[in-house]
Amino acid sequence: WEQCLANSWQHNPVLASGRSAIRELEYSVGTTTANFLPQISASAGFTKRSVENASGWNETDSTSAGISLSQDLFSGGGNVANRRRALAQLDVGYEEYRQFHADVEYLVRASFVNALYAQDLIKLTEQIEERRRNNVRLVQLKFDGGRENAGSLARSKAQLKQASFEVREAERLLEFSLRDLAAAMGGNEPPFGVAGTLDAAEPESISDLQSLMEETSDYKVAKIQVEVAEHGVTVARSGRFPSVDLNASVGIGGVREFEYADWSVGVRASMPLFTGGRLSKQVAVSKENVIQSEMGLLNKANTLMATLQNQWNSYADAVEDEAVQKELLDAEMLRAEISTAKYKQGLLSYEDWDQIESNLITQGKTYLQRRRSAELQQANWKKALGVSEWQLSGKGE
Repeated sequence: WEQCLANSWQHNPVLASGRSAIRELEYSVGTTTANFLPQISASAGFTKRSVENASGWNETDSTSAGISLSQDLFSGGGNVANRRRALAQLDVGYEEYRQFHADVEYLVRASFVNALYAQDLIKLTEQIEERRRNNVRLVQLKFDGGRENAGSLARSKAQLKQASFEVREAERLLEFSLRDLAAAMGGNEPPFGVAGTLDAAEPESISDLQSLMEETSDYKVAKIQVEVAEHGVTVARSGRFPSVDLNASVGIGGVREFEYADWSVGVRASMPLFTGGRLSKQVAVSKENVIQSEMGLLNKANTLMATLQNQWNSYADAVEDEAVQKELLDAEMLRAEISTAKYKQGLLSYEDWDQIESNLITQGKTYLQRRRSAELQQANWKKALGVSEWQLSGKGE
């Protein structure tokens, strides 16, 4: 499992895309920071001009070069709000990236568990095949001794063929599971096998579901979206305030050579007086976005509370069901031992013995399925919480 985590961290395309998205948001924060810094540009030019008069064509050349600087001094708080909004969006990106970790780990874990299940299923079906083969020998002996009918023998042989088919079916399932695991990790070549056991841990009690919910990525994203919307109101309102800019430039030019120099420094202020109601409508739209974000946060909290409770219930039910199925399997194994001994002695009919044997085989498959279900529900619970091994180890920070 540790190797699967390491391979996924290096090769999974979803994680690589998430890291790229984080860098994109970090660059976006940098663009908003640039609004607080002076903007400097340089220019140079050469012009060749020809004018026709009475004496013919006269040509003149002119050259120019200059540097200009502009600095925003006041923009009604718009630049500050834009930067804070970009930082909030970056926080959203971090939370979504954390959920990427949980989602990817769940896919890898589910594929890993399915591969473990397929390996154990091969072992189980091989044991079933051997048991069916022994049963055929036993029925054959009783048939040869005239104590069993041909129908019972034919049924035993058919059950052996079915058991052999299920072995090959399990082997094909393992081939698919290993390829599915490779795809989940971000590779093409499947591993030769997986090492581990289907042994889900007991779920911890949830005494404070509210706190667990508030730590999920989905809730934190919805909460930050409210902050983003509030900064949007400040950005919209900034258009109502005057904007003040500092401008400075220096340049040189001339006809054939740089014959003169000039410079200028100035402050420009502007303020909207009438925009046809555009600014008011933009502020109103931003306020409505805040209300929608707040209602979205409330709805997300309510939905997550129900979802987490349901996921925990499924996890607890799966683990408890696994324990129950283990006791049922032990009971069926004991019944099978007793019934086989009775059948050999002629104290139990074939029909009753066959029914107990089939119950044992069915229960063995059921128990293995419940072990897989418990593991998958445990992985589902971690995904719902937005928790991953990468996050717990600090690798995903």
